[in-house]
Amino acid sequence: MQIIKERDSFLSNFEVYDHLKHIKQKYNWTFSPEEELALQQDQQQDNYHKKHHQKQKNRFTACGLDLEVATRDVLQFMENNAEITQVDVGSFKQLMLFLNQFELMKVEKLQIVNALPRSLVVLYLLVEDCEERFSVEICEEIVGKINELFPLEEGDQEDGEDGEEEAEGEVESEVVGEEENLQNDEEME
Repeated sequence: MQIIKERDSFLSNFEVYDHLKHIKQKYNWTFSPEEELALQQDQQQDNYHKKHHQKQKNRFTACGLDLEVATRDVLQFMENNAEITQVDVGSFKQLMLFLNQFELMKVEKLQIVNALPRSLVVLYLLVEDCEERFSVEICEEIVGKINELFPLEEGDQEDGEDGEEEAEGEVESEVVGEEENLQNDEEME
């Protein structure tokens, strides 16, 4: 294999996710029993409406099992990352147009789009020499635009807070449990 153009362009996680969804749909692949059932129901409805004049759309596997497995695995990984699935084309374009007004390298824009930083600390980690190149107001403006275009769902915000409270509660219960065990051991001696 010969590389003709090295790094011709960068792809964001959203673009890869969108492309793989189209491949999955194009080849009629299903990766779960629920998807298989939904596909069969769609085909039955299509057949009913078309009055059996066209052939049923079959699952395409001539492109190879490796592509199907890679597509399944990457989509599964990306769907577990809620940030990617929340992105839509309009918001993506708006964010890129917004980021173009700043002197950011392509790689930095890509990292911002992929990570969608919700705090200044994360933004500073993504952009090289961010505190020297941009004022705090500009950084807050970038984070604010991300929060505006890609708002977190209520459950995501509450889960983070609940997780912290649960962790604190577990630590407290472990400490109380250890104290009781020590008291019981002392009483037995």
